[in-house]
Amino acid sequence: MKTVKKYFNNAFSANLDKGLLENEGIRAEVLHQNMPYMGISEKLAVELIVNDEDFDRAKKILEEAENNMMSIDESDVPEEES
Repeated sequence: MKTVKKYFNNAFSANLDKGLLENEGIRAEVLHQNMPYMGISEKLAVELIVNDEDFDRAKKILEEAENNMMSIDESDVPEEES
């Protein structure tokens, strides 16, 4: 198993990404999400891990998802009704 991404103080995001990968057929696990001092150092980060053979595909899926989130601007958000 390989660490595809580390999260500092954010187990919620790790679990969202885990769900994203699982929806794409990639088995993923979140490690260290219940550590009392997570996020203090890289050694205590929450980790998202996948099987070695899924690593490259998982990395690509997460990068694409992050790029899509970063490209959302105000024109993508519906206006509030008065």
